[in-house]
Amino acid sequence: MKKILFFTLITISKLSFAQTIAVNGTVTDSKGKPVPFAFVSDSQHPYATYSDPNGTFSLQADPASKLIITANFHNEVKVNLNSQTNIKVVMTGDSVSNNAPAETSNVNFFKMDDNIVDHNVSINRIGTGQEGLHGSRFLFNDWVHGFGITPKDSLKQSDVYLFNYDKVAGNLIFTRTKKTAMIVVKEEIKGFTLFDENAQPYVFEDVPAINPKKYVQVLSSGSKYKIYKDLGTTFIKASFSTNGITSSGNNYDEYKDEAVYYIVKAGAQPQKVELKSKAIKAAFPADADKVKKFFSDNEGDIDDNYLKALGDYLNQ
Repeated sequence: MKKILFFTLITISKLSFAQTIAVNGTVTDSKGKPVPFAFVSDSQHPYATYSDPNGTFSLQADPASKLIITANFHNEVKVNLNSQTNIKVVMTGDSVSNNAPAETSNVNFFKMDDNIVDHNVSINRIGTGQEGLHGSRFLFNDWVHGFGITPKDSLKQSDVYLFNYDKVAGNLIFTRTKKTAMIVVKEEIKGFTLFDENAQPYVFEDVPAINPKKYVQVLSSGSKYKIYKDLGTTFIKASFSTNGITSSGNNYDEYKDEAVYYIVKAGAQPQKVELKSKAIKAAFPADADKVKKFFSDNEGDIDDNYLKALGDYLNQ
């Protein structure tokens, strides 16, 4: 009988999103050393984050909730917020994580992906061309930390799992051994957040109106606007040819990214937008003056970070 793994389910007792406060803090061990990538979550709502390499964290949380902090090889810590905005967490012990995955024969949360059984081989493949492989099938060059959110607004997370995003198939994948990979059943997760080596978050959601087959990245989210990035990645095999006089094609295999951007106004359908100043200004007619001021105050290339900053500004 094939074994199927699943995350520890963190049940959220109140599904409605409460008023929140910004909570900042640090996580250290009993010797005062930072604990990087400790998982910090609100006990009552699907708000969560990870501490960075220096042990610091920041998240929005319900002031009446508890913070639950877990990390591999440390004991779980619970902190009553009581409207505190600065928290110092000290983790003790070298115990095996209490978040270890269970085994079951009737849970279908994960399934094997025969196409990427060995993630490390896939990620380091040389390619058939003489110049090797350009680009990557995966969002990150290595496994990273993360968590998922179910359609019922519960968190799914385990300290013993690491993740990546398969840009070609549009799947969230995970590992415990860094050798074999499994994928999450898409119907069981409506969104997830992955954290790079600096604990910077990459947020994804299932938005069928934009892409019914893949998750899309959330660049900015607020009460007025959401800005999404639909990332498509295709594999292009080396096609170099020459007759000794002229040549054509590339002498390398390549994973090529092509992104499409969408703006969603509250209550409206997604609107496709190009990364050009004229197109972006036209996409926000109700906030034309604010958009004009933002462009006046912010120079530089119009890229993901620029679009995110604009969305955050308009959602203030």
